[in-house]
Amino acid sequence: MQFNLGVKGIIRKKDKILVLKRNQKDVHKPGIWETPGGTMDDNISPQEELKREIAEETGLEVEICEPFNVFTFIRDDTKEFKIGITFCCDYVSGEVILSEEHSEYNWIKPDDFKQLESITSLYDEIDKYAQKYGK
Repeated sequence: MQFNLGVKGIIRKKDKILVLKRNQKDVHKPGIWETPGGTMDDNISPQEELKREIAEETGLEVEICEPFNVFTFIRDDTKEFKIGITFCCDYVSGEVILSEEHSEYNWIKPDDFKQLESITSLYDEIDKYAQKYGK
């Protein structure tokens, strides 16, 4: 079986986390809210790839901290099976400048994520994060 590795980051700044809204023209889950990240492309560590993805998607500099969650999913458009690692990340510097992949961003309290349109597994992941770090 072939699979791809994905990396995601929960970027925290004080008591809030950064969420991004996927562009409406995206072929995979258009218009949903998510955390930044992407598929491993290069022969570098997951942490280095995530740092690169976050800079590309948001313009932010972050410190990659501990792995937080492991997840799996199948892309709607390509039917690829992916395994992903979500890392907790601390905001270091910068202002959010979105790439064309996303149309909006927001810094929210983790408990407020359930009010946004997303996918079940991410609701569960953010809820798990809120239970561990949000109180």
